[in-house]
Amino acid sequence: GFVPGLFGTSHGALQFMAYEDLKERYNKYRNRVSDTKLNTVEYIMMAAVSKIFAVVATYPYQVVRARLQDQHNTYSGVFDVIHRTWR
Repeated sequence: GFVPGLFGTSHGALQFMAYEDLKERYNKYRNRVSDTKLNTVEYIMMAAVSKIFAVVATYPYQVVRARLQDQHNTYSGVFDVIHRTWR
């Protein structure tokens, strides 16, 4: 599970990237400067949407990692886990 565990570090990066992109697009839509501060509701919405994006993008790796770490099953590697999970 070490190699898939390394992939997990991308979760925060994806969330931050999505948040910044959403904020920039939203401010452009509202005809505001791109670094304009959001109000509380806007901040919560941007944070929630970016978190959902990051979870959807990285959740499959968590399944693979957890199955590799499971001591009750034997897998020959990451691709075996993916193949067996897909089946």
